[in-house]
Amino acid sequence: MTEFERQTDIGPLHYEQFLPQVIKDNYGKWDYHEIIKPGVMVHVGESGDKLFTVRAASPRLLAVTSIREFCDVADKYCDGHMRWTSRNNVEFLLTDESKIEPLIKDLEALGYPIGGLGSKLSN
Repeated sequence: MTEFERQTDIGPLHYEQFLPQVIKDNYGKWDYHEIIKPGVMVHVGESGDKLFTVRAASPRLLAVTSIREFCDVADKYCDGHMRWTSRNNVEFLLTDESKIEPLIKDLEALGYPIGGLGSKLSN
């Protein structure tokens, strides 16, 4: 008898399929992280891979237009990868360090301040 993998629509999809490849490759193998400037952090894996996080403050309640603005910025600079923190800030996850400054300029032009990492005030 043939073994079948049961497929169902019950429950949420597994979160792993939405992670950037650099996180999948280094899951549980991060060497260190450091804040390189206000609102920007680098996570370095044991393999030497780097993931940059840019944090922007966002209000607790967002309009659909604001979420779409964030999605457009994430598509432009981060291959669509972003996340919301438990304090409702938005973090953009990128691997190309040269995209950090243009990303910050676009977010500031939209009116979102950058920062909130480390022992700083957060949203």
